[in-house]
Amino acid sequence: MTMVTPDTLTIWLREQAWPIGIFVGLALLAFLVLKISASRRHQALSREREGVTESTFAAHLERYGFDPVIAAATYRYLQEVQLVKFPILPGDLLDEDLGLDSEDINQTVREMTNALGRQYNPGLLHKPLVTVEDLVRMLQASPRRIAQSAAA
Repeated sequence: MTMVTPDTLTIWLREQAWPIGIFVGLALLAFLVLKISASRRHQALSREREGVTESTFAAHLERYGFDPVIAAATYRYLQEVQLVKFPILPGDLLDEDLGLDSEDINQTVREMTNALGRQYNPGLLHKPLVTVEDLVRMLQASPRRIAQSAAA
């Protein structure tokens, strides 16, 4: 028994329509399931963290010696710029919980140090930034920028 090879692209596509259609359908189904799962997770986090706000976040960290201005600014930045759609806790993982990749984290560090009048000092880190608390701690440990005098 010999197998007939298609002569043209059209014939080949006609023969492969079902397998390609099934593959595309499964890919769309997987995407839909992931989208629904992420949406439900965000809704659950919002319900669980209903009382958490920028001010309660900053007040919580202030009890442990963190600067409330830096803590509040970090919370606000993550909500407004990085578009985290649920209340943030200090122990949240930057990558897994907040969905930030390494470039998002680097952008956050650069922009936050600038906004807070701190020096961006990548060598300051002894370990990777993993949690929101690590981020606030690193921002607080960054030295303040020295103001340049106008006469100099």
